[in-house]
Amino acid sequence: MEMILTTTVKIKSETSTLLPVKTDKPIQKEKLKKAMKKISKLQAKAPITVGDIVLRNFTEKGINLVSTKTVER
Repeated sequence: MEMILTTTVKIKSETSTLLPVKTDKPIQKEKLKKAMKKISKLQAKAPITVGDIVLRNFTEKGINLVSTKTVER
């Protein structure tokens, strides 16, 4: 079974502490635990726009973690 992962990552910003993100393609359910462990270590940096890639090739080649919110500063 595959699914789009939606969650939040920490962000270094004056206005927000968390940034909502999602994978741009479905990932295998078996990879969710490893993916969340990887996310817990991430910290994005503002400014960031909706659709920006936060982490390229997140769980495997061709699956990226992208921002779902714009954070100006």
